[in-house]
Amino acid sequence: MKRRLVALSLASCLAVACALALFAPVVGAHAAANDTNTISGVAVNASHQNAVVPNQKVTLQRTVGNSAQDIATTVTGQDGRFSFGDVAGTSDDTFAVYTQFNGGMFPSSTVNLGTSDATSLQLKVYDTTNDDANLRVTVATLLIRDPRPVNGLIGVGEIISIENTGTTAFVGTPTGDASKPMRLLRFATPPNASDLSLGLGFSGAQLVTTDKGFGVTATVPPGATDFAFAIDIPYTGTTADFSYKAVYPTARVVTLVPPDMFVNGQDFQAQGIVDSLGTRYQLFTAANAKAGQQVSLQLTGLPEAGEKSYLDARAVMILAAILGLLALLILALYLRRGNLAATIGLISTKASLGATRMESADSADCDELLRALLALERAHKAGKVSDKDFQRQDRALRLRLRATLGHEQAAMRSGASGVGVASAESDPEAAANVMETPDESAAQAAQEATTEQSGGGRL
Repeated sequence: MKRRLVALSLASCLAVACALALFAPVVGAHAAANDTNTISGVAVNASHQNAVVPNQKVTLQRTVGNSAQDIATTVTGQDGRFSFGDVAGTSDDTFAVYTQFNGGMFPSSTVNLGTSDATSLQLKVYDTTNDDANLRVTVATLLIRDPRPVNGLIGVGEIISIENTGTTAFVGTPTGDASKPMRLLRFATPPNASDLSLGLGFSGAQLVTTDKGFGVTATVPPGATDFAFAIDIPYTGTTADFSYKAVYPTARVVTLVPPDMFVNGQDFQAQGIVDSLGTRYQLFTAANAKAGQQVSLQLTGLPEAGEKSYLDARAVMILAAILGLLALLILALYLRRGNLAATIGLISTKASLGATRMESADSADCDELLRALLALERAHKAGKVSDKDFQRQDRALRLRLRATLGHEQAAMRSGASGVGVASAESDPEAAANVMETPDESAAQAAQEATTEQSGGGRL
């Protein structure tokens, strides 16, 4: 039992590594470029005791991170050998060769450029069939990701290890006979699964999707081949039902669940906690699922699905009304102060600011003089001021009021015409002409007011 748990833990670690690689971003190579190298090898048919394969087209492929690129092609000689010279790359780049044989795609193992002058590869091909009778799943590993409650989705990464027990390679094909019109390599997905993303093992394969899963034109040579893909499954409320349907006989299903999720195992057995790449997971397993059999588990205690709204319709209407009133108050304030034109850019900012300061000061003087005239008139009607004194003081106040109004009108003309600080700097003579008359009138009025008041008393 202890050995079995250790084996399961090792399998889960490998599965997690593959799944994280599927989701991880591409990291660029940082190593310096090596000198050119030669990659050579031989193509053999493993279905015929490794007989050499002459006149076979072979392609060299370089992989940087998760990005693969074909860089050269050649044809094998009569001895099945091939060679690629002057291959340049970094120590982080990986290289492999592949060929298409009898409808299937067959890659070699990968190599890194080292210090040796030559790197040798063996490229195995097989006779092919579209009969999947020899296919079985040794282990299906399911990695449950953390839920995304905003859109009610849970990401699931799957790594399916398929073993071909025959001596020929299975090749998925979209054509077939009447009983199986499409002989594809098939994978089942839960109902309503979305956002399918293919990873390991699916390079160059054509994809056909259905509501029950998907099929691909992939090649499965004799032995074990791993396939990795990712999907999203929806959930509602705080629970999610997840199932794995065995398309081919499956020896073991391993499910890794984050430790903060509650799991109703149903068809799975809990195996405790495992650590992989610094992350802890709950481990659940199910064994010996027959073709067509479905095993399920339920996740509970999830964050509630769906984005919550923190403002109801009434609150939105109240907020809109408050903002509308605030806008009206601001508009009324600008209209009252006469600064709206400057605010929206109809006149220059400097001129409008200068006019505003002068206007504010003159307006205060006008208010004071008007109040004085009103008080004088009331005192005269009440008999507190004689007719002679009333006439003298009334004339003096009106002269001062006229002088103040002359200042204010000059400031308004100066602001409207753009004459201010900037205009005086650009045209001093024009500014002097505009301001000369109001200033002289103001001085004359002030002098007359002083002369008139010198012979009279105060209120």
